[in-house]
Amino acid sequence: MISRRSRIKILTPFPIIHPLQCAMFSSLRKSNHSANQKSSEVDEGFVNVAEMIDSAPNGGTPALSLKTTPKNDAIGLDAPLTTTEFCVTVTASKLPDDDDTARAPVDIVVALDVSGSMSGRKLELCKDTLNLLLRELGAQDRFGLVVFGDEARLEIPTRKLTKASKNDALSKIKALHTRGCTNMSGGIGLAAQELQTVESPHEVRTIFLLTDGHANRGISQKDEIVKLAKGCLGVTNERREIAIHCFGYGVDHDSEMLGDISKATEGGSYYFVDKDSDVSSAFGDALGGVLSVVAQNTSVKITVPNEASALGASILHVKHDKAIKQPDGSYLVPIGDFYAEESRDVIVETTLLARRDPHATTTMPLISANLSYLDTINKKLVTLNKVTGFVTRPNDGTVSKTNEYVALQCIRIKTTNIISETETMAEGDNLVEARAKIQAFIEEVQMEAEKLEVTSEPLIVQLLGELNTMLTGLASRETYGSVGGKFLKMKNTQYSRQRCFESSDMTTNMYRSSKKSAMSSKMKKNSLA
Repeated sequence: MISRRSRIKILTPFPIIHPLQCAMFSSLRKSNHSANQKSSEVDEGFVNVAEMIDSAPNGGTPALSLKTTPKNDAIGLDAPLTTTEFCVTVTASKLPDDDDTARAPVDIVVALDVSGSMSGRKLELCKDTLNLLLRELGAQDRFGLVVFGDEARLEIPTRKLTKASKNDALSKIKALHTRGCTNMSGGIGLAAQELQTVESPHEVRTIFLLTDGHANRGISQKDEIVKLAKGCLGVTNERREIAIHCFGYGVDHDSEMLGDISKATEGGSYYFVDKDSDVSSAFGDALGGVLSVVAQNTSVKITVPNEASALGASILHVKHDKAIKQPDGSYLVPIGDFYAEESRDVIVETTLLARRDPHATTTMPLISANLSYLDTINKKLVTLNKVTGFVTRPNDGTVSKTNEYVALQCIRIKTTNIISETETMAEGDNLVEARAKIQAFIEEVQMEAEKLEVTSEPLIVQLLGELNTMLTGLASRETYGSVGGKFLKMKNTQYSRQRCFESSDMTTNMYRSSKKSAMSSKMKKNSLA
């Protein structure tokens, strides 16, 4: 049953980009891009706010579920521990297979580098990939194409994919050719403007940015381009944010810049496309995610219940880079959008109840968590009832066995910190220290996995394999510059976001959902046909 509290108007994107946000980019818009090429459909703009929602895209459960897990189920009052940890887990539901109507429709604009370095096989593969992408989009979806060389140009206006508009798009893609240098800022700015001018936009909107080089026209400084991306794509009072998926083609692209651009808004990603043949599978992996978005603007609020707070319990630390401490001591954690089947975990460190109060021996909750999000398929703002986390406090020194799942998430979080430290060392030319950092962590993970008896867990197997690949990528300055640094950046985002960003469909990744896997394989197979 849905509990209806109020009706709220969803803000539609402001049709024109603010001049202070996106004034500095070069663009040539085609004169025939008129209002009648835009979709004029008007969607219902109101949604119901609910305490709980029992129906969802698959007809059974909410789009997202929430639970808490203590690191130790029981910690005796005589035990030496004074703190403990909880794992707050949000999990997305599964979408039906082979049912295009069960997903949220999407608006996608591709910003494609057509500078001189993309000539020949590179551009032809990208054109083939765009054809494959169009094949996977339905009549309810919108597609647009911006190309950038010396300047940015709108090649295909963003519109719904009727049979006629799809054929027109295919013809224009076929005619693409290379020219000039790389005006990346112009491409990003024009793609953002194009999406912002869509009338009655879909909930899921994204930009695919593909380039093989460095920005050398328009705005070329990394910090300024990232600032531009945040201004053009970020949320304001008038519009919702737009995710940007960045594909770095070949070893010469600026991975640091693309990685930072992808983080300009929630839901973005960075793919290192090392091989020509992986352009299609990389696009497929990203598209499989975009076509399976079930929730956006997800946030978790974590608090200590009043009765526990009165007995001395408090939150010491929330191990998430987006966590925001509130004036009342609670924490708000924005965790972005969710693809079907994904999970996100937030580790919360709290104090234990120290007073020998009669209530302290019971399973009194130490934390409480609430979840809110936008259901993109049903177009509803949803707030799930709070869930609590507790630790039993018997009158002895008992400490129960460490929960394996919570321990693994602690290792994952430490991995992101180690990778960040390693990147800093490597960028400062301290490759010896960087290698030593990774090697020491490999040994630490091995020891911890043996202690927890989780050596065969998928996360441990994948992590150790990728740590060794990182070690290889730090072998020399040349190796780090060409592949090692790009691999580190991609994996840092992978473990912090708990999301797959694999370019190859052949690579096993525990974070790759069935939708991403299927689309990556399908587009690779079709590219070879």
